[in-house]
Amino acid sequence: MRDVAYWPKTFLDEIEGKTVDDGILFWALGGPSFVYRTPETMIWIDPYSYGTPDDAVPDAYRATAIPIKPDEVRVADILISTHDHVDHCHDGTLVPIIDNTDAFCMAPSSSAKLMREFGIDSDRIREVAPGDSIQFRDVEMQVYPSYDPNEPHAVTFVFSSGGTKLFVSGDTWDGPAIAEIGAEHDLDLALLAFGRTWYMEVEELIEVAKKLGPKTLLPFHWEFWRNHTGDIGKLFELYHQQQPEFDIRILLVGDSLHVPGRNGS
Repeated sequence: MRDVAYWPKTFLDEIEGKTVDDGILFWALGGPSFVYRTPETMIWIDPYSYGTPDDAVPDAYRATAIPIKPDEVRVADILISTHDHVDHCHDGTLVPIIDNTDAFCMAPSSSAKLMREFGIDSDRIREVAPGDSIQFRDVEMQVYPSYDPNEPHAVTFVFSSGGTKLFVSGDTWDGPAIAEIGAEHDLDLALLAFGRTWYMEVEELIEVAKKLGPKTLLPFHWEFWRNHTGDIGKLFELYHQQQPEFDIRILLVGDSLHVPGRNGS
């Protein structure tokens, strides 16, 4: 990869070697990609370990480092794809992890179709749709609609484990299920994408976050593609003007956070 530097393997060693006794651990890998770890499970969310695609729109370059090499990954249980865009469903990222672990993929029909074209065996793919609920070890994953105007088959998820709840958004915008998710779940964390061209603007981001009502909003994608980035200054200006009830946490590539479990939940 010539356009973006890889990090040393010591960062991957940190992720794979770190365990959690209570609640969840969460790492940002740049753009849409995250690692979610519980006491029993490791899930890779929309992993994308590649630079600028060969067919990228003009002047859209990956702007963050690539923190892991997928062929070095040895700890994974589930690979989540929210939709079939290249930075959320990438053969050069998914196939090496599948080859070197016992993980399976979980994805909507559009991503599952691509995965089969990548050569991933069907028995390693769990196709999901809104309304599905999947229990894997200590994580329950509920599937909801997405409102990505560029991908009609996309989905969103709510992960529940140890009493903690995370909303996994993909590139969704606003839509009817957003308020329903907020009413149904007491979310600890909510991922939401904002930026230019393909993502929500700041005003819609704040409104969607209000409907979801998480304790902490985790904005992402704003830093990822050159010329399509979000205005982080404007985000905080509007946030402080409106003073919504949620916190905002900016996770740059390599950052992590721990959310303790809720005893008795």
